[in-house]
Amino acid sequence: MMKTLFTLFLIISSMAGISQRKLEITIIGTAHYFDDDHKSLQNFEAVQNFIVDTNPDIICIEAIPTNDTLSMKEIWPKTMKRADKLRDTLEMLDYSQLALTGANYYTSYDLWNAYYHWYQVQAQGDSLYYLSKFHRNLNNSEYGLMVFPAGLKLGVRQFHGIDYRYGESEFMTNNKKVLKKLLFGLKWKPLKIYLKTQKKYRQAEEEGRLMEYINSSEFQDSFSNLIDDLPVRLPKSEEAKQVRAYWLKRNEIMANRLIERAEEQQATKVLLTVGSAHITHMRRFLEAKGHSVKTYGEFVNSLND
Repeated sequence: MMKTLFTLFLIISSMAGISQRKLEITIIGTAHYFDDDHKSLQNFEAVQNFIVDTNPDIICIEAIPTNDTLSMKEIWPKTMKRADKLRDTLEMLDYSQLALTGANYYTSYDLWNAYYHWYQVQAQGDSLYYLSKFHRNLNNSEYGLMVFPAGLKLGVRQFHGIDYRYGESEFMTNNKKVLKKLLFGLKWKPLKIYLKTQKKYRQAEEEGRLMEYINSSEFQDSFSNLIDDLPVRLPKSEEAKQVRAYWLKRNEIMANRLIERAEEQQATKVLLTVGSAHITHMRRFLEAKGHSVKTYGEFVNSLND
Protein backbone atom coordinates (compact mmCIF):
# COMPACT_ATOMS: atom_id res chain seq x y z
CA MET A 1 0.00 0.00 0.00
CA MET A 2 2.79 2.43 0.97
CA LYS A 3 4.66 1.57 -2.25
CA THR A 4 1.54 2.32 -4.31
CA LEU A 5 1.03 5.66 -2.57
CA PHE A 6 4.70 6.57 -3.07
CA THR A 7 4.47 5.71 -6.79
CA LEU A 8 1.31 7.83 -7.09
CA PHE A 9 3.09 10.70 -5.34
CA LEU A 10 5.98 10.53 -7.82
CA ILE A 11 3.59 10.55 -10.79
CA ILE A 12 1.66 13.55 -9.46
CA SER A 13 4.91 15.37 -8.65
CA SER A 14 6.29 14.79 -12.14
CA MET A 15 3.03 16.00 -13.71
CA ALA A 16 3.14 19.12 -11.56
CA GLY A 17 6.74 19.67 -12.59
CA ILE A 18 5.77 19.59 -16.27
CA SER A 19 2.87 22.01 -15.87
CA GLN A 20 5.04 24.41 -13.86
CA ARG A 21 8.03 24.21 -16.20
CA LYS A 22 9.12 27.67 -17.30
CA LEU A 23 9.20 27.85 -21.08
CA GLU A 24 11.66 29.78 -23.21
CA ILE A 25 9.46 31.06 -26.04
CA THR A 26 10.73 32.82 -29.15
CA ILE A 27 8.16 34.54 -31.37
CA ILE A 28 8.63 35.44 -35.03
CA GLY A 29 5.95 37.64 -36.53
CA THR A 30 5.17 36.99 -40.18
CA ALA A 31 3.01 38.17 -43.03
CA HIS A 32 0.82 35.39 -44.39
CA TYR A 33 1.35 36.50 -47.97
CA PHE A 34 4.33 38.09 -49.70
CA ASP A 35 3.83 40.07 -52.86
CA ASP A 36 5.53 38.56 -55.92
CA ASP A 37 6.99 41.89 -57.02
CA HIS A 38 8.90 42.39 -53.76
CA LYS A 39 9.33 38.84 -52.46
CA SER A 40 12.87 38.47 -53.81
CA LEU A 41 13.95 41.60 -51.92
CA GLN A 42 13.17 40.22 -48.45
CA ASN A 43 15.87 38.62 -46.30
CA PHE A 44 14.12 35.30 -45.67
CA GLU A 45 17.43 33.50 -45.24
CA ALA A 46 18.14 35.55 -42.11
CA VAL A 47 14.87 34.36 -40.59
CA GLN A 48 15.60 30.77 -41.56
CA ASN A 49 19.02 31.03 -39.91
CA PHE A 50 17.45 32.55 -36.80
CA ILE A 51 15.05 29.60 -36.49
CA VAL A 52 17.89 27.12 -36.95
CA ASP A 53 20.12 28.94 -34.44
CA THR A 54 17.26 29.02 -31.92
CA ASN A 55 17.13 25.21 -32.20
CA PRO A 56 13.76 24.84 -30.45
CA ASP A 57 12.38 21.64 -29.00
CA ILE A 58 9.13 22.23 -30.89
CA ILE A 59 7.82 24.74 -33.44
CA CYS A 60 4.27 26.01 -33.05
CA ILE A 61 2.47 27.64 -35.97
CA GLU A 62 -0.67 29.64 -36.60
CA ALA A 63 -2.65 26.68 -37.90
CA ILE A 64 -5.88 25.16 -36.65
CA PRO A 65 -5.24 21.90 -34.77
CA THR A 66 -7.26 18.89 -35.86
CA ASN A 67 -9.25 18.75 -32.63
CA ASP A 68 -10.66 22.27 -33.15
CA THR A 69 -13.59 21.15 -35.31
CA LEU A 70 -15.53 24.40 -34.81
CA SER A 71 -12.75 26.52 -36.32
CA MET A 72 -12.11 24.03 -39.08
CA LYS A 73 -15.75 23.82 -40.14
CA GLU A 74 -15.96 27.61 -40.28
CA ILE A 75 -12.64 28.30 -42.04
CA TRP A 76 -11.87 25.16 -44.10
CA PRO A 77 -15.16 23.44 -45.06
CA LYS A 78 -14.16 22.91 -48.71
CA THR A 79 -10.71 21.66 -47.75
CA MET A 80 -12.26 19.15 -45.35
CA LYS A 81 -14.37 17.82 -48.21
CA ARG A 82 -11.22 17.46 -50.33
CA ALA A 83 -9.56 15.60 -47.45
CA ASP A 84 -12.52 13.21 -47.27
CA LYS A 85 -12.27 12.66 -51.03
CA LEU A 86 -8.56 11.87 -50.77
CA ARG A 87 -9.24 9.41 -47.96
CA ASP A 88 -11.53 7.41 -50.25
CA THR A 89 -8.80 6.97 -52.86
CA LEU A 90 -5.70 6.76 -50.64
CA GLU A 91 -5.26 2.99 -50.93
CA MET A 92 -5.01 3.25 -54.71
CA LEU A 93 -2.06 5.65 -54.65
CA ASP A 94 1.47 4.51 -55.43
CA TYR A 95 3.73 7.01 -53.69
CA SER A 96 6.78 7.25 -51.48
CA GLN A 97 6.28 6.82 -47.75
CA LEU A 98 6.93 10.53 -47.23
CA ALA A 99 4.20 11.50 -49.68
CA LEU A 100 1.76 9.00 -48.19
CA THR A 101 2.49 10.25 -44.67
CA GLY A 102 1.56 13.71 -45.89
CA ALA A 103 -1.60 12.32 -47.43
CA ASN A 104 -2.54 10.68 -44.14
CA TYR A 105 -2.02 13.99 -42.35
CA TYR A 106 -4.27 15.66 -44.92
CA THR A 107 -7.07 13.13 -44.53
CA SER A 108 -7.06 13.78 -40.77
CA TYR A 109 -7.31 17.56 -41.48
CA ASP A 110 -3.77 18.20 -40.21
CA LEU A 111 -3.21 20.31 -43.31
CA TRP A 112 0.05 22.11 -42.58
CA ASN A 113 1.88 18.96 -41.61
CA ALA A 114 0.61 17.45 -44.86
CA TYR A 115 1.96 20.43 -46.77
CA TYR A 116 5.29 20.13 -44.93
CA HIS A 117 5.73 16.50 -45.94
CA TRP A 118 4.82 17.28 -49.53
CA TYR A 119 7.25 20.21 -49.43
CA GLN A 120 9.96 17.72 -48.48
CA VAL A 121 8.98 15.45 -51.36
CA GLN A 122 9.31 18.33 -53.80
CA ALA A 123 12.57 19.47 -52.18
CA GLN A 124 13.97 16.03 -53.05
CA GLY A 125 12.99 16.61 -56.67
CA ASP A 126 10.12 14.10 -56.67
CA SER A 127 6.72 14.68 -58.22
CA LEU A 128 3.31 14.98 -56.57
CA TYR A 129 1.42 14.53 -59.84
CA TYR A 130 -1.77 13.18 -58.27
CA LEU A 131 -1.53 14.84 -54.87
CA SER A 132 -0.83 18.25 -56.41
CA LYS A 133 -4.56 19.00 -56.58
CA PHE A 134 -4.64 18.83 -52.77
CA HIS A 135 -1.40 20.71 -52.21
CA ARG A 136 -1.56 24.42 -51.40
CA ASN A 137 0.83 26.77 -53.22
CA LEU A 138 3.39 27.84 -50.61
CA ASN A 139 5.57 30.02 -52.83
CA ASN A 140 4.20 33.25 -51.35
CA SER A 141 3.64 32.18 -47.74
CA GLU A 142 5.79 32.24 -44.63
CA TYR A 143 5.77 28.44 -44.66
CA GLY A 144 7.31 27.95 -48.09
CA LEU A 145 9.73 30.86 -47.69
CA MET A 146 10.94 30.50 -44.10
CA VAL A 147 9.30 27.97 -41.78
CA PHE A 148 9.47 24.77 -43.81
CA PRO A 149 13.04 25.35 -45.13
CA ALA A 150 14.23 25.94 -41.56
CA GLY A 151 12.31 22.91 -40.32
CA LEU A 152 13.98 20.80 -42.98
CA LYS A 153 17.43 21.97 -41.85
CA LEU A 154 16.56 21.17 -38.23
CA GLY A 155 15.11 17.77 -39.05
CA VAL A 156 11.71 18.76 -37.67
CA ARG A 157 9.17 15.99 -38.19
CA GLN A 158 6.02 17.76 -37.06
CA PHE A 159 4.70 21.27 -36.50
CA HIS A 160 2.14 22.03 -33.80
CA GLY A 161 -0.93 24.08 -34.70
CA ILE A 162 -2.31 26.38 -32.00
CA ASP A 163 -4.75 28.64 -33.83
CA TYR A 164 -8.36 29.39 -32.91
CA ARG A 165 -10.66 31.03 -35.44
CA TYR A 166 -14.23 30.08 -34.60
CA GLY A 167 -16.28 33.26 -34.82
CA GLU A 168 -13.84 34.98 -37.17
CA SER A 169 -16.53 35.85 -39.74
CA GLU A 170 -18.45 37.84 -37.12
CA PHE A 171 -15.19 39.45 -35.99
CA MET A 172 -14.42 40.62 -39.54
CA THR A 173 -17.95 42.01 -39.97
CA ASN A 174 -17.72 43.92 -36.70
CA ASN A 175 -14.23 45.13 -37.61
CA LYS A 176 -15.59 46.81 -40.75
CA LYS A 177 -18.36 48.44 -38.72
CA VAL A 178 -15.81 49.73 -36.22
CA LEU A 179 -13.72 51.31 -38.99
CA LYS A 180 -16.83 53.06 -40.33
CA LYS A 181 -17.73 54.33 -36.85
CA LEU A 182 -14.23 55.67 -36.38
CA LEU A 183 -14.48 57.42 -39.72
CA PHE A 184 -17.94 58.92 -39.37
CA GLY A 185 -17.43 59.62 -35.68
CA LEU A 186 -14.43 61.76 -36.60
CA LYS A 187 -12.10 59.58 -34.55
CA TRP A 188 -9.18 60.61 -36.68
CA LYS A 189 -6.26 59.63 -34.47
CA PRO A 190 -6.65 55.82 -34.69
CA LEU A 191 -7.38 56.08 -38.42
CA LYS A 192 -4.24 58.17 -38.96
CA ILE A 193 -2.19 55.61 -37.02
CA TYR A 194 -3.67 52.79 -39.11
CA LEU A 195 -3.05 54.55 -42.44
CA LYS A 196 0.46 55.57 -41.40
CA THR A 197 1.24 51.98 -40.43
CA GLN A 198 -0.04 50.70 -43.77
CA LYS A 199 2.12 53.24 -45.62
CA LYS A 200 5.22 52.20 -43.68
CA TYR A 201 4.36 48.54 -44.33
CA ARG A 202 4.34 49.11 -48.09
CA GLN A 203 7.53 51.17 -47.89
CA ALA A 204 9.33 48.47 -45.91
CA GLU A 205 8.15 45.85 -48.39
CA GLU A 206 9.48 47.87 -51.34
CA GLU A 207 12.83 48.33 -49.56
CA GLY A 208 13.22 44.66 -48.62
CA ARG A 209 12.75 45.30 -44.87
CA LEU A 210 9.27 43.81 -44.40
CA MET A 211 10.16 41.10 -41.87
CA GLU A 212 12.22 43.60 -39.89
CA TYR A 213 9.42 46.17 -39.87
CA ILE A 214 6.51 43.92 -38.89
CA ASN A 215 8.59 42.57 -36.00
CA SER A 216 9.59 46.04 -34.80
CA SER A 217 8.24 47.59 -31.61
CA GLU A 218 6.89 50.47 -33.70
CA PHE A 219 4.62 48.18 -35.70
CA GLN A 220 3.64 46.13 -32.64
CA ASP A 221 2.76 49.19 -30.59
CA SER A 222 0.69 50.78 -33.36
CA PHE A 223 -1.49 47.70 -33.77
CA SER A 224 -1.85 46.69 -30.13
CA ASN A 225 -2.67 50.26 -29.10
CA LEU A 226 -5.52 50.36 -31.61
CA ILE A 227 -7.03 47.23 -30.07
CA ASP A 228 -6.41 48.32 -26.47
CA ASP A 229 -7.89 51.79 -27.05
CA LEU A 230 -11.11 50.74 -28.81
CA PRO A 231 -13.30 50.97 -25.67
CA VAL A 232 -11.93 54.48 -25.09
CA ARG A 233 -12.45 55.63 -28.69
CA LEU A 234 -15.91 54.10 -29.03
CA PRO A 235 -17.19 53.53 -25.47
CA LYS A 236 -20.81 52.91 -26.53
CA SER A 237 -20.05 50.64 -29.48
CA GLU A 238 -20.97 46.99 -29.00
CA GLU A 239 -19.07 46.14 -32.17
CA ALA A 240 -15.88 47.70 -30.76
CA LYS A 241 -16.26 45.74 -27.53
CA GLN A 242 -16.82 42.52 -29.48
CA VAL A 243 -13.81 43.14 -31.73
CA ARG A 244 -11.52 43.65 -28.76
CA ALA A 245 -13.03 40.76 -26.77
CA TYR A 246 -12.69 38.34 -29.68
CA TRP A 247 -9.10 39.34 -30.40
CA LEU A 248 -8.06 38.91 -26.77
CA LYS A 249 -9.94 35.60 -26.51
CA ARG A 250 -8.29 34.25 -29.65
CA ASN A 251 -4.80 35.20 -28.47
CA GLU A 252 -5.36 33.81 -24.99
CA ILE A 253 -6.56 30.47 -26.41
CA MET A 254 -3.55 30.36 -28.74
CA ALA A 255 -1.19 31.09 -25.83
CA ASN A 256 -2.79 28.33 -23.75
CA ARG A 257 -2.56 25.90 -26.65
CA LEU A 258 1.14 26.65 -27.05
CA ILE A 259 1.70 25.83 -23.38
CA GLU A 260 -0.35 22.63 -23.74
CA ARG A 261 1.67 21.51 -26.78
CA ALA A 262 4.90 22.16 -24.88
CA GLU A 263 3.66 20.11 -21.93
CA GLU A 264 2.57 17.24 -24.17
CA GLN A 265 5.98 17.17 -25.87
CA GLN A 266 7.88 17.86 -22.62
CA ALA A 267 9.49 20.79 -24.42
CA THR A 268 11.29 23.69 -22.79
CA LYS A 269 12.31 25.76 -25.83
CA VAL A 270 9.43 26.72 -28.10
CA LEU A 271 9.53 28.70 -31.32
CA LEU A 272 6.29 30.28 -32.51
CA THR A 273 5.64 31.68 -35.96
CA VAL A 274 2.48 33.73 -36.00
CA GLY A 275 0.95 36.66 -37.85
CA SER A 276 2.82 39.73 -36.61
CA ALA A 277 -0.35 41.33 -35.24
CA HIS A 278 -0.54 38.59 -32.57
CA ILE A 279 2.86 39.16 -30.98
CA THR A 280 2.07 41.75 -28.31
CA HIS A 281 -1.08 40.21 -26.89
CA MET A 282 0.20 36.64 -27.00
CA ARG A 283 3.33 37.80 -25.23
CA ARG A 284 1.22 39.36 -22.47
CA PHE A 285 -0.68 36.14 -21.85
CA LEU A 286 2.45 33.98 -21.92
CA GLU A 287 4.46 36.23 -19.61
CA ALA A 288 1.50 36.50 -17.24
CA LYS A 289 1.79 32.72 -16.81
CA GLY A 290 5.46 33.08 -15.88
CA HIS A 291 7.12 32.12 -19.16
CA SER A 292 10.11 33.84 -20.76
CA VAL A 293 9.41 35.44 -24.15
CA LYS A 294 11.77 36.99 -26.67
CA THR A 295 11.06 38.10 -30.22
CA TYR A 296 12.73 38.24 -33.61
CA GLY A 297 12.36 42.02 -33.46
CA GLU A 298 14.52 42.16 -30.34
CA PHE A 299 17.14 40.02 -32.08
CA VAL A 300 17.19 42.43 -35.05
CA ASN A 301 17.55 45.38 -32.67
CA SER A 302 20.51 43.70 -30.96
CA LEU A 303 22.29 43.51 -34.31
CA ASN A 304 21.82 47.22 -34.84
CA ASP A 305 23.01 48.29 -31.37
